[in-house]
Amino acid sequence: MDVNLTQGIVLFGVRTPLIAEYSETCLRLNRVIAAAVKVDERQHRLLHKCNLVELDDVTDDHRRSRFIAAAFLPTRRRELVACALENGFLVDSALIDPTSVIASTSKIGAGSYVNGMSIVASGSRFGEHVFINRACNIGHHVTIDDYASIGPGVTITSSVSIGEGAVVGAGATLLPGVKVGDGAIVSAATRVHADVPANHLAIGTAPELKPLAENNKILDYTDHE
Repeated sequence: MDVNLTQGIVLFGVRTPLIAEYSETCLRLNRVIAAAVKVDERQHRLLHKCNLVELDDVTDDHRRSRFIAAAFLPTRRRELVACALENGFLVDSALIDPTSVIASTSKIGAGSYVNGMSIVASGSRFGEHVFINRACNIGHHVTIDDYASIGPGVTITSSVSIGEGAVVGAGATLLPGVKVGDGAIVSAATRVHADVPANHLAIGTAPELKPLAENNKILDYTDHE
């Protein structure tokens, strides 16, 4: 390769439309995109194909750059992380858009992504491979566990906890102190004022709680956020 890529980044997974958001953040940070790795036969969503690399064509030069798994769905991000590790990559530190504001007392775990125009207040803790979409307002002393995904325009008030692999849809509001369990889904625009058990769906203005096992179609998300 023509450039030193030790400070570059590999975007693992290219089928989500959000790949453009990851790319824009890298551009604003002046991070070199060493490769955008396509791991399956589904179409890619890259706006520019110059960095596109098939998984079988990954080289040791590419492995000099650490990776971020590019996907909204927690299950998809887990698959990409496993694939990248199996192929000899190391996880990058958190990728944080420079238009976002993170309090100095908050901590963002490795492999996480914070999209543009988001705010994270003091004393908050995010696990590894967390996804925060654009224009989120996250209050103080919030905990978000590994692989959780937060959609655009979400408001999370103080002392909220969000479990591993949970999903919060676009425009939702989580009121102070609520707990969202592992694998739970909060639907778009829902106002959550009470705890959401693990593997349950919270939907509606009340909101109503439904076991995800009885609502399998809800799990058929695509990476459109």
